[in-house]
Amino acid sequence: MGGTNWIDDAVQRTKEKYQVQRALEDKLIQEEGLKAKLGSRYCRELFAWFESVEVSFNSKFGSQVLAVSVVGTEGSRSVQVLARPIRAQERIADLNYQENTRCIGLSMGSGATSETQLIKLVLSADGVILAEIGAKYYTPEQLGQKIIDDLLA
Repeated sequence: MGGTNWIDDAVQRTKEKYQVQRALEDKLIQEEGLKAKLGSRYCRELFAWFESVEVSFNSKFGSQVLAVSVVGTEGSRSVQVLARPIRAQERIADLNYQENTRCIGLSMGSGATSETQLIKLVLSADGVILAEIGAKYYTPEQLGQKIIDDLLA
């Protein structure tokens, strides 16, 4: 009988001592799960946007200027955007998304020169995932526009 009271008392003390910390840990785990889900959705929207813009841009330009290639599975996707506004100028953007990092790796360049940066996906106060570059935040469409503008600059 004395053992049961001790266990009850020990459980109660432990609950009281660690209740706040456990609640914070549970909240963090839920946030990370939400970030992963929303990050995957962000990249699906971004990559689909690139594919739709490829067709529209090329038909309006009158020739094949943009080429978009999406590869990979849901949690590990990449897209390559090739821009060739004139035959002598070619630039490539490679975007890679790894669900476990919640970041997009972006390599941009032409030929042997290429710059690589890591774009963090952050959860905004209103529960939307945005790409963060410096102090600026981008929706999927805004980020896609920025990348294509940079390729064509």
